[in-house]
Amino acid sequence: MNLGNVVRFWSGYNPTGEAVVTADEVVTWSALHERTNRIARGLAALGLERGDRVGILASNCIEYLEAAIAGYKIGTILVPLNIRLTAPELRYIIEHAGCRAVIADADLAAVAAEALDHASIAVDRIGLAPGFGVDFASLRTHPDSDPDAPVDRTDVAYICYTSGTTGSPKGAMLTHGNVLTMAYNRECSEGVTPSSRVYLPFPLSFTGGLVSVWAPTYTAGATLVLDRFVDPLRILQIIESQRITSFAAVPVIFDTMLQHPDFATFDLSSLQVMGAGGAAVPESLIIRLQAAGLPMSQGYGLTEGCGISCWLPAHDARRKVGSCGRPLMHTRVRFVDPDVHDALSDVPAGEVGELIIKGPEVMVGYWNAPEATASTLVDGWLRTGDLARIDSEGYVYIVDRAKDMLISGGLNVYPAEIELVLSALEGVAECAVIGVPDRKWGETPVALVRPLPGAHVTREAVLEHCRGQLADYKLPRYVVVLDEPLPRGMSGKVLKRDLREQYREIGGGA
Repeated sequence: MNLGNVVRFWSGYNPTGEAVVTADEVVTWSALHERTNRIARGLAALGLERGDRVGILASNCIEYLEAAIAGYKIGTILVPLNIRLTAPELRYIIEHAGCRAVIADADLAAVAAEALDHASIAVDRIGLAPGFGVDFASLRTHPDSDPDAPVDRTDVAYICYTSGTTGSPKGAMLTHGNVLTMAYNRECSEGVTPSSRVYLPFPLSFTGGLVSVWAPTYTAGATLVLDRFVDPLRILQIIESQRITSFAAVPVIFDTMLQHPDFATFDLSSLQVMGAGGAAVPESLIIRLQAAGLPMSQGYGLTEGCGISCWLPAHDARRKVGSCGRPLMHTRVRFVDPDVHDALSDVPAGEVGELIIKGPEVMVGYWNAPEATASTLVDGWLRTGDLARIDSEGYVYIVDRAKDMLISGGLNVYPAEIELVLSALEGVAECAVIGVPDRKWGETPVALVRPLPGAHVTREAVLEHCRGQLADYKLPRYVVVLDEPLPRGMSGKVLKRDLREQYREIGGGA
């Protein structure tokens, strides 16, 4: 039971079915099977074998998926490389993972070469375009016989490096079994079938793209419509022209789609699932999406859990606003004291605690990081670092990241709670709340707000909106109205560490 068997199955069961659609071509399941057999043979001819790590640094393209599947077939471990990283950042991951080979596309070959030129290990270079070591196209000239290597569900399929927002990136080891479990869970929750058409304009190089979107599509035999541009107008055009049934994004993308002046002219009736993750979806946005007839769903996950562990279906989006849903099939959750690190100490029912997860989608550990693994996986439970609570019906509510929580005057303040209130203020396009040092209170909340085009949002309006909805100690002491979008990582999450550094002196420091 491994990921390589999936394309084998669909190539026989639905050989002429569309596996992947790009701007340049349509690739059937039989063609995908044949191509990846050849590439797998080509990788093996370079000396790559089961357990070797292969990094991929590329924007979305069919070759990315072909290289991944070929690797599945011979048991190599894929190391997705973030396309936004600098050469030193890439070098750290390549060295830490001990990559035997790196595959790079033409646009990123220069930064890949710089990283490898200064690396302390020897790495084979494979180019998706000529000029970067071995030409990837030459791998397709090998025989198309199936390598059928002995790859087991317990073998590691991916080492996905976390964003490094709290220090050096750590490589989460996800097995074939982890990914297959997550994929089947999502199929059950979202109803993905061979007739589904799933749109992915977000990078394959992060967990939300390659693992939690592509994997369920792949295992269900659905069609992946692969794009490399995140543009609201283009997204609307592709959904209409390709009759997309499923599309996932961060909330800010859905908001910009709704704001497009031509939004109402597009036929989006094919959409059956619209999933949001990475941040809580404001009720105002849910109302607007539902008014447009769009099925808004939400999910929660993290790299160490294959990208998704909870799901809130569209029919509960308004009734359970603020919730990320219920745990997926076979996933268990608990809520423990975040300040007790050497054991798991449950908090009373309904109270806020650190969310911990156990299930077959949870990673087996961090690559070459035994101490980090031991502190994160405790008695088989994954400590997420997220503060959350659960209601009487089993719906989970993420209150905040433990590291984002601030303590003001001895009281816990959760930025996500304030953000949910701010996002409902008319005229607000996006917002973030951070804690900064304060001489009197230790820390104090700062609200950063970007208005919609043409909207007039003031500090006074923000504070007036918050009063009556938030306790006085939760009220932002400082409000910054921004002209530019908030800084975001590749997954769409706001980079709060950068904001804390930028605004740490706003209150004069501690």
